[in-house]
Amino acid sequence: MMMRKSFFTASLFIIAIFASCKSNNISDPEIARLIFQAESAFRGGYYNAALSIADNATSLNPNMPDIHFLRGRVLTKLSRFAEAEKAYLKVISLDYKYQGAWFNMGTNNLRQNKMPQALYNYNNEMKAHPSAQTMVQIGKAYSDLGKLDSAFLSYEKAIQINNNFAPGYMRLSHLKKDFGEINEAINHAKKGLELEPENIDYKYFMGSLLLLNGQPKLSIPYFDQVVNDKPWHYWAHHNLGQALFRVGNKTQSEFYINKAKALQKGIQEVENWRNLANMNPDQFMLWINLGNSLNNMVRTKEAKDAFLVALSIQPMNVAVQNNIANLSLMLGDTLDAIIRYQTILSLDSTIIDVWQNLGVVYASSGKLNEARNSWERALKYEPNNNTIIEYLKTINK
Repeated sequence: MMMRKSFFTASLFIIAIFASCKSNNISDPEIARLIFQAESAFRGGYYNAALSIADNATSLNPNMPDIHFLRGRVLTKLSRFAEAEKAYLKVISLDYKYQGAWFNMGTNNLRQNKMPQALYNYNNEMKAHPSAQTMVQIGKAYSDLGKLDSAFLSYEKAIQINNNFAPGYMRLSHLKKDFGEINEAINHAKKGLELEPENIDYKYFMGSLLLLNGQPKLSIPYFDQVVNDKPWHYWAHHNLGQALFRVGNKTQSEFYINKAKALQKGIQEVENWRNLANMNPDQFMLWINLGNSLNNMVRTKEAKDAFLVALSIQPMNVAVQNNIANLSLMLGDTLDAIIRYQTILSLDSTIIDVWQNLGVVYASSGKLNEARNSWERALKYEPNNNTIIEYLKTINK
C-alpha cells in the first residue's frame, strides 16, 4: 500500500480544543448552511476551504460573530496568531460575552509566552462564562510567571467549580511536586487518573511521581503503557530504564536507556522545526520539514497536522496531498484518504501510485468494482506493473 516513490524524503504538531460556534440565533438559512460547511471543512483539515466559505458568509452578513469566531479557530490552527486575534476581537466587538472568544485569545497568548495578556483574556472569559477549564488556564499562566501561590489558588478554584475536572487535580499535582510534597502530588494524580483513566500523559506523570518517591516497581506499569502508546517518548523510555535498573533488571534497563538516547536527536529535531514553523507560519518548507520529522518518529497524527498547514500554503501541491492521504490511511481514516487521492487525480490523472493506492483502499473496504476500475486505470499508464496485475488477480477470481 505504500507509495513506491516518495515525494518528500524522510531526512529531513495543542494546548486546548477550541470551542465551536456558540450562537443559537442564526436565522438566515444560507448563513447557517455556510457556517456548517465551513465548520465541516475545518474539522476535515481543509483549512483554505473553511476560510473561503467563512469569507463568503461574511460578505452576506459581516456582523455575525459565529463567522469571525470560526475564522479565528482556523487561523489559530495555522499558527497565524495575529490574524486570529483580529478575528476574535471582531467577535468581541459584536458580542462582548461571546463564549470562547476571550478564552481562545488567552490560549493563543499562552502559546506565544504572553502571560499578562493571557491572564487578561482568561479573566474576561471567567467574568462572562466561569468554568473550571478557564481557571486551570489562569493557573498555567500564573505558574509560567513563577507565581506559584496564585497558580495553586487557581487550580483549587477550578476544582471548587467542578470537582470532576481532571486537569485541575493534575495541575495541583504538578505544583505539589514542585513544592517537594510528593505524597500529596501522588494523591492528586490518583484523583485525576480516576477521572480520566485512559489519559496517557497522566499515566506518565504518575509513573514519574512514583519513581521519584522511591517506588520504582509501582512506576513500571505506567511507563510501560506510555512507551507502548508513544514509542517516541524520550522521558518515558529513560525513566522506565531507571525504574528497571532499581528493581535489578539490568538487561531491560539498558535496552530502554539506549532507546531513550536514540530518540534524543529526533525529538530535538522536531522541536527545532516546530519552533521555526510557529515563528514563520507562512513558510511552506518549515511545515514540510516538521511533518517529515514527526513522521520519522511515528507521530502520525501530528505529522498529518503539519502537512495540513503546509497544504494551506500551497493548496495545489500534489505531493503534500499525497502525504496526507497516506497518513490518513495509517490513522484508519479511509474516507479522507479516498477524497484526497481523488483530489490528486483530478489534478493529475497519470500518477500510477495514487491509482494503485486508491484501489487498495477500495478493495479493503469491499468496493471491488471501484478497486478494479482504479487498478485498470493505473495499467493504462503502466501496462506491465506486476504489483497491480497481481492485485487485479485477487478480485478477478
